[in-house]
Amino acid sequence: MLPHSDRILKTKPKKKNLNIRVINIIFMTRKFINREIELKKIENLLSSNKFEFIVIYGRRRVGKTAVLKKAIEGKKALYFLCARRNIRYNLRKFSYKVCEFLNIPKAEFKSFFDAFEAILSKEKNPIVVMDEFGYLVEKDEGILSDFQEIVDEVLKDTKAKLILCGSYISVMQGRVIGKKSPLYGRNTMQLNLKPLKFGHLFEWFPKIKFEDALKIYAVTSGIPKYLEFFEGRDAENEIAEKFFDSSSFLYNDAINLLSEELRDYSTYFQILEAIALGYTKITEIGNYAFIEAKDVYFYLKNLISLGIVERAIPILAPRKGKRGIYKIKDNYFRFWFKFISEFQEEIESYSQHIAIENFRKKFNTYLGEVFEDLCLELIKNLRFFPFTRIGKWWHKDKEIDIVALNEKMREILFCECKWKDKVNAEKVCKELAEKSQYVQWHNKERKETFAIFAKSFSKKIKEFEGKKI
Repeated sequence: MLPHSDRILKTKPKKKNLNIRVINIIFMTRKFINREIELKKIENLLSSNKFEFIVIYGRRRVGKTAVLKKAIEGKKALYFLCARRNIRYNLRKFSYKVCEFLNIPKAEFKSFFDAFEAILSKEKNPIVVMDEFGYLVEKDEGILSDFQEIVDEVLKDTKAKLILCGSYISVMQGRVIGKKSPLYGRNTMQLNLKPLKFGHLFEWFPKIKFEDALKIYAVTSGIPKYLEFFEGRDAENEIAEKFFDSSSFLYNDAINLLSEELRDYSTYFQILEAIALGYTKITEIGNYAFIEAKDVYFYLKNLISLGIVERAIPILAPRKGKRGIYKIKDNYFRFWFKFISEFQEEIESYSQHIAIENFRKKFNTYLGEVFEDLCLELIKNLRFFPFTRIGKWWHKDKEIDIVALNEKMREILFCECKWKDKVNAEKVCKELAEKSQYVQWHNKERKETFAIFAKSFSKKIKEFEGKKI
């Protein structure tokens, strides 16, 4: 049962005539697949006439390296991929890269400071990209003080461009540019590279059907690396083939990512599995994962910083209240822990048909959750209804999929999302209108709008509560 909100009417709502607007909305695609917006931001700084310090981060497989290499294409730039090895090893490799970049005999510099001094002695406006910089910080956090010196004493008054990129989101946000970092306040831009949006899939797969696009998005979360494994012709069978095979990339990557990013990753596995199974409160998660409730916050905080988990509270409830629940935000991990985790033993012993049967039985219900998230994203971009707050509302046995507010105009939008065919819109609208009266927010003077999202409807609504629509 979902936690409740304090702000509800205590009396049974009275019937009233409602002004209903029918809104036809189509999911539109936009040509951002090549990251034009992100590229433009980076290229603008690379062409500036002063020193620029750019920090880029994002989860693995999101396409950071591809964006970086595209941004420096055709430019005089030094690209260096840090290795997950000690600082001395990386310094030696970086030294060789610098010598190659400057076209000088191969040599080893004593420090990164000396290497950057050598670069600036021969190049007036070099571009230096250090990819997976988090590896260096992980091995020796003192490297941040070294780069503070490099920025302040070598690069600051030049036209050089320094880009630090990393997949360790918590490291990049916290240790590299956080308030306690020696580099704090020195970067001129920070960019959190996000996965592709749902609309981008229609450009990635030009002939894809809407339902197949939803299915692929529901298991990849728009991560470019994962999209490469699909053709977009028969999504459900492709998912069964690509995920339920112990030797496949998509089966193994969840394990690889968590084990690389997190210590004690087995505990994180149990926590994610708990959330996927419907244990969404702190106490429930702790009981399932065999850890004290007070310790659950630490693990959840790390999962939130990685963009895997998010905390949800009912709209209108206090934002710092204790009634929040936790859900898996990333669709790849959400799908993996809902359909793969529980059946690892069967999949690895070549009895994957058991897991596939469970997947086919429950996948459509799972798609309903993803469809609801997509509808929420769509509503956020409605120009004719500029919202100030948006979210889910629930109280005991009542819940509304999406509620959006325009607090200045006192307008409120109620939405239900049904991933079903031939939905009876009139029936759903009546039920939604009844539930809406329990939402305590300017009830006597607000302007109400109702929206229903579905795969298809049984018929168009012509009348509702005696009012023509």
